[in-house]
Parts: sequence; C-alpha cells; structure tokens
Amino acid sequence: MKNYFLCLLFLAALFFTGCENSVNGSFPDDATISFTTFNARMTDELPLRTKRFKKMKPLFAEVTSDIFCIQDLYGNDVLEKTREMLRDEYGFDFQLYAKTSNKDEDLEYTEGQTIPPACTMNDLAPVLSCVLTECPDYQPMCLIQNCGPDFLELPADCRNCMLSQGFEAIQNGNYLEVLEACQQSERIPAKRLEYEYSGNNGILLVSKLPMKNKSSVKLRSYGKLRTALSVVVEKPKLGNIQVICTSLSPLSDEEYNGFGESWKDEQLTQVEQLLSIPVEENVNQRVILGDLNSNFPLGEDIPDFNTDPVGIFQLNGWYDPYFKLYDTEESEASEFCTVCEENPFVSGTNSVPDHILFQTKKGYTFESYRSLYNIFTELDYDAHTKTSYSVSDHYGITTVMSLK
Repeated sequence: MKNYFLCLLFLAALFFTGCENSVNGSFPDDATISFTTFNARMTDELPLRTKRFKKMKPLFAEVTSDIFCIQDLYGNDVLEKTREMLRDEYGFDFQLYAKTSNKDEDLEYTEGQTIPPACTMNDLAPVLSCVLTECPDYQPMCLIQNCGPDFLELPADCRNCMLSQGFEAIQNGNYLEVLEACQQSERIPAKRLEYEYSGNNGILLVSKLPMKNKSSVKLRSYGKLRTALSVVVEKPKLGNIQVICTSLSPLSDEEYNGFGESWKDEQLTQVEQLLSIPVEENVNQRVILGDLNSNFPLGEDIPDFNTDPVGIFQLNGWYDPYFKLYDTEESEASEFCTVCEENPFVSGTNSVPDHILFQTKKGYTFESYRSLYNIFTELDYDAHTKTSYSVSDHYGITTVMSLK
C-alpha cells in the first residue's frame, strides 16, 4: 500500500510539473530560432546536375533549422521535387514559392520613367568632408566606421545613390563622379524581356513554423528573374519575425541588356527594392537571407568582393553575425568561405557571397557557422578515373538567434 501511494505522489508530481511548464511557456526553444541559407545552383551552368540533385536529399538531412532559404532551383521540376522532399522527409511543412512565368502580364513591359536627382550638394557636403578628413587612404572599413553617422544622416535616396556609385569611386577619390551621378535625373526606357528558365525564379522558402503575411516581390532583373519572398513566423518568447529570402543578380562579364545601365546597377537597384519591402506590423525582428554576391574581406584568405551591397545593408543598420564570428575564432579565414577554392566547381578565390542579416542586434545572442559542407568522389575502376563534385559551388550558412 505504501508503495502504491508513493507511485501516486510521483505521478502527481510529474503531472503538476508538466502543467506548470506548459502554462509558463518555459520550453527551452521558445526563445531560440534558427536559419539556414543555401544557393543550390541547380542550373546548367554547373555540370552533373542530375547527380548533384540526387545528393541534395542526404545533404539536407543536416539542416535542423526552423527556417531554410534555398536559391537557384531551376529546371525539370527541381523546385517542386525539392519542396516535396523537404516536406515529406524533413518536416518543413510550411512553404512559400512564387509561381512566375514569361507569360505574366507584369513581365511583358515596363513603363519608361524618369528618376529625379537623389542628392543635392548640401546633402553630400558633410559626407565628402568626412572622407577627406577622416579617411585619407579611402579604405571601405574606415568609411563605414568613421563616416557612418554622416552617411546615415543622408536622405535615404541620396544615401543609396551615393553608395551605388561604389566604395570604389570614393576609394579612388572620384568625388566629381559621385556628385554628378547623384545629382542627375535618370531616364529608364520601356523594355520587354524574356527570362531564362521560362521566367521561373528558383527561390524556395520553407519553415517548420507556421507562416503568415506571405508576399513576394519581383526584383528588377535581366537573364534570370530574381524575386524576394517575405513571411512572418512566430516563436512564443521571440514574438513575430519577418523573414525575407532572396538572391541578387551576380556581376557578370556577359553583355548587359536589362533595365539598368549595368549588372552592378541592376544589383544595387535590387538592394534598394529589398530595403523598401514594407515592415510587417508587430514584428520584433527582421531577417534577410540569401546570396547577395558581395562580401567584406576576412583575413588574407578571403578578399573583399563587390562590397557595395553588404556595405549598403550595414549602413542601413543590418547586422551580419557570421562576419563577427571570424573576429572571435582562431581558425583560418578559408574555413569560413562559402564559395571555396577547394570546391571542385570553383576556379576563383575564396568568398562569402551568402549572408543572414538581422535588422536588430540588441537583446539577442547569435551563433553562426558554415553548414552544408560537402565534396563527393566517385571512382571508375574500369576507366581508372576519379570524379569529385559538390552539390553546388556554394556551401551554406546557419545562424541561431536567441533572446538574451
């Protein structure tokens, strides 16, 4: 009998303890959310696409994040098959993708328009004065650290125009070039474009958390249609979080015949569009993740690459914890690249074009690391050959955000 009552007391204790935890919401992951970004590059620009696609399923078993943003899922129902695999195998039950096509009416033509001058001389004078006095060597990090407040005081259109002329122009001392460009109106003629892959955009955003306030934005683009997907997700202690998944146009040696003046001009227009995405109501954090084709340097092994896009985001207050990680680690910088010389598909230098950006830093802790690292080797014993390849020429980035 005594043992019987002890068992009852033990079960009661378990019951009431469980009730208390549930009411107070004290589950350990209520104050934590995780994000992963990966450019899958399922295009004909890389070889072995069929083999690479088959390797995605075992590779994605590594992804334990709440939110997963995947780019460049093109051709042969790749996006649809990836969506089904992530839902059926890995629990990403909530998904958003934008069905786009060259038959969409809003892709047929764009109206010609005149964009008024972004800046006045009064707007630009304090910034140029700061550059001359504080940064005589014109280094990008000096400009951000010492002249950042002056940049932030500029009107938004002027700030983005000045930066769109490039840190390179400022570095080279081409002040007249910057002044002239940002004080001129711009005429954009009407054009009709046909996009690659029949106008499919290749972006997939999946989540283990319910999505609300779903929307998509078509970014001004040439060649491949670029889009941004926006949703709001919620964690009990974190509240509402707006998530934006995207991929910017890369710089290219191919001839540019798009809506802007150049590939770089198009890319920076896309940055402006991303910054203009409306802030959803009652959100405590905003996140942009994807391939931005841009990075600041990391040590000697990862040189700066097309710094303007990430520079504009940083000057608009966005925080990238992955780059902060390098300051605290003893590892070689090459271990942080996401496009790496050791990848069988990479012929250039190490870079980190992939990013997970947060609009609010205060009140949170961040853990960020490279993910989805993979190299496969196949041996042909008859031909005495060895073939090495990866799923993509990119690896991924994962960031875990927790409430302090």
